[in-house]
Amino acid sequence: MEIHRVLNSLMMKKKIYLFLLLSTAVGTMQGRWLSEKHNFGAFDEDMGPVTCEFVYINDTAEPVAITQARSSCGCTQPRYSRDPIASGDSASILVTYDPQGRPGKFSKNVGVDLSTGERKKLLIYGTVVGSPQSLQGRYPYECCGSLRLSKDVVMMGEIKKGQLKTVFQEGYNHSTDTIYPRVNSLPDYVSVSVSPEKVAPGEQFSFIYYFNSARCELYGLVSDTAKVELPSGEGCPISIIALVKENFDKLSDKDFAKAPIARLETLSLDLGRVSRSGGMISGDCLLKNEGKNPLKIRRVYTGDSGISVTADKKEIKSGKTAVIRVEIDPSMLRGALLNGRISVITNDPSSPVQTLRVVGELEP
Repeated sequence: MEIHRVLNSLMMKKKIYLFLLLSTAVGTMQGRWLSEKHNFGAFDEDMGPVTCEFVYINDTAEPVAITQARSSCGCTQPRYSRDPIASGDSASILVTYDPQGRPGKFSKNVGVDLSTGERKKLLIYGTVVGSPQSLQGRYPYECCGSLRLSKDVVMMGEIKKGQLKTVFQEGYNHSTDTIYPRVNSLPDYVSVSVSPEKVAPGEQFSFIYYFNSARCELYGLVSDTAKVELPSGEGCPISIIALVKENFDKLSDKDFAKAPIARLETLSLDLGRVSRSGGMISGDCLLKNEGKNPLKIRRVYTGDSGISVTADKKEIKSGKTAVIRVEIDPSMLRGALLNGRISVITNDPSSPVQTLRVVGELEP
């Protein structure tokens, strides 16, 4: 019995040894890549396409073939042979990146399939220093010598009162130094973050604008100016424009039935013949509430030079009226005709924005 136990123990140790030996052998029977990443570094867009080589060595006992290599976008093209790679031999995949029209940092993958069933992901990356032509197309606004922007006007679009809107503005570091761009002199209802905060030479970044309409007192067209700048003080002005609208989303059918109704007595206020040297002139238009609930005048305004407008009330009870007064400074008008537009914004859900035209004929 003792002899059987000893023999069984020896057989078990032999099996374990053979298993480890086979496992080691299988582990070495795998192909290998000399490298799986390539950094092109920073290079000029005008250099044109750049190419790197990935080398595969067949360490298996059987021939292996590259069956497929595919890139993550059309700017990256792999080239390879499908011919079998003999045991102990090697093959290459050439990967070309086209930087034309793509200034800034890039990172692209190439997926490789082998006949063994193995899959490998190869990576290329680097930074393209944009050409003047490319930068002019993608970042036409030169803020200062080292900073270019995709636009100098940030259009926030329509925003319902109480909502938050986010808009991106792209930028580019066109310098040989790392920069730290920022936006200052913002109105209280706009905040900005930058990603990344530290921008290396030739790399892109984004300003992310957050417009909080709940903190904005105005309705209608809202326009403000902020400043993009660097810590050195270099910078440039930008405009931020939004259209803030009343939010009627939570009104029920019952609310609509009792809602105020804004009615202008006329849609065109004709001031007749206006003398340029005759001093200030004015005209009035009545605004009536034909609904049940109080009509709130959110804002009356115009963007036309030489024209100002006010309302004598902020709230109009059912059946009552308010006076919209228009004042004209003829000396500031241009052309032969007066053709102004005044926006009247109220809490009337059916017609929250109405336009009052102010017309006249200008005398010399």
